Amino acid sequence: MIRKDNTKANRRRIIFLFFLFIAVFGLIVYRLVNIQFVFADKYKVEADYQHTGDYIIKSKRGKILDRSGIELASSLVEKTITANPKLIKDEDYVAEVIGEILGIDKERIKEKLSDKERGFVYIERKVDAYIADKISSYGFEGIGIEDECKRFYPQNELASQLIGFTDIDNIGLSGIELGYEELLRGIDGKYSAEKDVFGKIIEADEESYTAPISGSDIVLTIDSGLQFFTENVLAQAAEQYNAPRAICVVMNPGTGEIYSMAQYPTFDLNNYSDYSQEFFSNLGVSFTYEPGSTFKIVNISSAIDGGFVGPDQLFHLSPTIKVGDRIIKETHRTYGIDYTVGDIIKYSSNIGAVTVALAMGSENYYNSIIKFGFGNKTGLNIPGEEKGIIADYKAWPASTIGAIAIGQSISVTPIQLLRAASVIANGGYLVNPYIVKEIHQNNGNIEKTIPDEGIRIISSLAADSVKKMMLQVVESGTGKRAAIEDVLVCGKTGTAQKANKSGIGYSEGRVITSFIGFAPYDDPRIACVVIIDEPQGNEEEIWGGTVAAPLFAEIVEFALKKVN
Repeated sequence: MIRKDNTKANRRRIIFLFFLFIAVFGLIVYRLVNIQFVFADKYKVEADYQHTGDYIIKSKRGKILDRSGIELASSLVEKTITANPKLIKDEDYVAEVIGEILGIDKERIKEKLSDKERGFVYIERKVDAYIADKISSYGFEGIGIEDECKRFYPQNELASQLIGFTDIDNIGLSGIELGYEELLRGIDGKYSAEKDVFGKIIEADEESYTAPISGSDIVLTIDSGLQFFTENVLAQAAEQYNAPRAICVVMNPGTGEIYSMAQYPTFDLNNYSDYSQEFFSNLGVSFTYEPGSTFKIVNISSAIDGGFVGPDQLFHLSPTIKVGDRIIKETHRTYGIDYTVGDIIKYSSNIGAVTVALAMGSENYYNSIIKFGFGNKTGLNIPGEEKGIIADYKAWPASTIGAIAIGQSISVTPIQLLRAASVIANGGYLVNPYIVKEIHQNNGNIEKTIPDEGIRIISSLAADSVKKMMLQVVESGTGKRAAIEDVLVCGKTGTAQKANKSGIGYSEGRVITSFIGFAPYDDPRIACVVIIDEPQGNEEEIWGGTVAAPLFAEIVEFALKKVN
């Protein structure tokens, strides 16, 4: 009886094993059919991926140079330490040795080496060659040394906000580096190669090789000597007046070619990570402020051009004037006086400027401001450029026309104001400023910037009339300290109260001092704007004519000798 039961049990086991075998065999056959026929293409792609790989050959980033060919940004070849964790046998020892050489925590390295699922990791990027050689001398299997370009700025802090910088992957983050990223970066090359089971390259496919194309070199209009000089002048002034910011832009008023775009403070481009974000803005295009009396050249020239006033017209001006609900006063004068239009500019009369603006009317005045380029970007390909603020005249309260006439209730940028002054200098044309002189392409072609002729926005009569007035400002008006020996200089002073931080009213102790002008009178070749933000000192001595005008003279005198 027992034997019979055992026989039945054995038979059941055999039947079970038979069907199990059939099931397993069926699954194997099913799997083979899938691999060989149904999903053959898919598995082939996966197999190829595991045994072949595409490798990127980084292109060399183009240089940034000044107008004379002096290098402002270039690329150095440095070494990058990589690893294939699958090939590392003793993570502790390798991590300890490399960590000691690099001066970094070995646990951080060990963590990377222990990830056996990965075939490639960075250990440390862009190290000096002698450090890489020291690591290489150990002959660790799975540790690689690769060439990688590092951005280098030979002039350190010079024109730092203008040039900008890149990240660790050489991608532009600010300035020219960002604005001309597509031209500078070039095109990466690539090649395919077979790998072993550990991901190690066995053989490269020469037919798949595509050479990288280096980026274009960007030649700026900037003169390094003038830039260096201007930055030093601004730094000394900021220190003298304990000012947080100082700005200067120097330009050819006839062509728009920018020779210098300087500011204080600057920062070291090679160590930009040591600085806060506020250092990186290019104030020449991004600093928006109320221009104060420098803006008077806009409404005076526009009023003459439109026939609303004559250049020699005489006005009797009281010491105050009411516009809407606001009373506007002269800065010093407490009595009535007779001024010509030229005297209004020469002595920077608030009442005179308001009187002329009222003669134009809000719509005409607004349209003239827009014609001068305010409220719009200049077109410079510099990231961060602001367009300023000018409200539509239809939304102006009654007092706004008077406020704008004296450079309040409107915000502008330094480059916008310099462009406007250049209209007076060049006989009435609004020109487009530019910062790139040439683009040197990898194939040897050179693309040169051709200055545009500009758009006539006021008559030569109006421009020349205000030009003579600006000459008198320096000869015998508020801008005497902008005078240069043996050079006829035209200019306009500006001292603008800063709005309270609450946005209501103006601060008594916080001002922006500025000077805008050009030289020489007969054939203006240099236009310049200088701005010192919140200079400290005796209030009787803190004016555009006392703080900014002497700096203008110093910079323009140097520029006339330096720049052809």
